[in-house]
Amino acid sequence: MIVLGIDTAGPVIGAALAGGDEPRAWSERVTRGADARLAPAVASLIDGVALDAVAVSVGPGSFTSLRVGVATALGVALSRGVPVVAVSSLEVRAIAAGESDEPVLALLDARKGRAYAGVFPAGLPAREVDLPPAAAIAALVSAPFLATGEGADVFREAVEAAGGRVHPAASESPAATLARLGVNRIETAVPAEAVRLNYIRPSDARLPGQPPGK
Repeated sequence: MIVLGIDTAGPVIGAALAGGDEPRAWSERVTRGADARLAPAVASLIDGVALDAVAVSVGPGSFTSLRVGVATALGVALSRGVPVVAVSSLEVRAIAAGESDEPVLALLDARKGRAYAGVFPAGLPAREVDLPPAAAIAALVSAPFLATGEGADVFREAVEAAGGRVHPAASESPAATLARLGVNRIETAVPAEAVRLNYIRPSDARLPGQPPGK
């Protein structure tokens, strides 16, 4: 079982392969033109590889970057005839942080003075919010807690003021974790045309043929 993982929810975009003899990964901090950097990197990763599925983070995150990542994932899935495993951008960051005795809060910078935040307690429904950083933290966790995701670095002051600590690799790409999740969650894979973006915040940004706010 070989799965390609693609994550473009934050400024550090990445792609990775899991399940093969030699897992491979690529990531890069990109401020603009994510498609121009992602497409050749993905093409290099999957050259000569027989894929079984593609895993992609579907939001929340940067509207434009998310569309680039999802469009690339769907293009690969359609061209290879494989299904897609859709994963929350916040959940994959929480899982990438590893085991912790403390609650793990995943954060992404939502711009306009807000944060996308989520916690994913085992056996319980996920909770994701789009709020000002301090309000998002207060709504989801109490001290002590571990914060991860690019937003944990951006909002470090708010995290520490609330009694949390920032994961040392908070801003690294979770693409390798995403690819492994794709292997482990292959039973949740769906056809490419069934994948939907999860913006949390309503937006006009959408895939072709997708209604606004979806």
